[in-house]
Amino acid sequence: MHKPYRGKRPFRPKDKAEGGPSPVRRTAAPARESGPKWPQGTSWEKSADWYDKIIGERGSDLYQAVVIPAALDLLRPIKGERILDLGCGQGVFSRAIAESGASVRGVDASRTLITTARKYPSKTPIRYLDRDAAEIRDLGPVDGISAILCIQNMEHLAKVCQSAAHILRPGGRMVWVLNHPSFRIPRQSSWGFEEERKIQYRRIDAYASQMSVPIVMHPGKKDSESTVSFHRSISDLCRPAFESGLILSGFEELISHKESEPGPRARAENKARAEFPLFLALRFEKRL
Repeated sequence: MHKPYRGKRPFRPKDKAEGGPSPVRRTAAPARESGPKWPQGTSWEKSADWYDKIIGERGSDLYQAVVIPAALDLLRPIKGERILDLGCGQGVFSRAIAESGASVRGVDASRTLITTARKYPSKTPIRYLDRDAAEIRDLGPVDGISAILCIQNMEHLAKVCQSAAHILRPGGRMVWVLNHPSFRIPRQSSWGFEEERKIQYRRIDAYASQMSVPIVMHPGKKDSESTVSFHRSISDLCRPAFESGLILSGFEELISHKESEPGPRARAENKARAEFPLFLALRFEKRL
């Protein structure tokens, strides 16, 4: 397990990812006028402004403290390399990669978020492209690919993997970070507290079955926009990458850096937080 990142923040027993959109999760393949027709409702285009207000230039607290350090540790970009950031949103991770001096391109299906990404300053120039994550075969060859908190919004993961494997140089790597598919399953996982034993536990109602779960952007708001989260088990996640000729070379489970405020359940909450990872990070490589 990746080293925990610690800080003092109030614990939230019910993660937003259970019943609403997570502010560190985004991107999808939209239905387009031409080309492949992906399911309606998976695009974050209508919620781009809302998402940018939450994430902004630097990303959420979890993004900065947990996701970015772990993803960079697995990707390990260096000066002069060519890196492609899939599902880049407003470019938070693209800019983190650019700090290494690598040449970065960011790709996202949301035109609005790509427009926003171009407005944020970067240490080195980044080229942002409005396109689907599977439509990248003309962007190679590349040394590395990242897909940070967007895999769960891609129904066509097999096509994304095939395209990624096509443009990766031999020995190149692809890094994913996603909501942990074993413990953060939309509408199928939740927190509970057992009073007698004073323990915070994680309830999992389904895991092995593939599911597409509608996610409402603003619960309780009339006519709220929605997107779709595609749940896959770990084996189902890895299979399309393996079938594309990639090998698994890195596996990390990332826990929250937060700690509960002092209180009667603080000890149980902190223990549960350390036991149940928030994110899964995977690194695939193309054989030499």
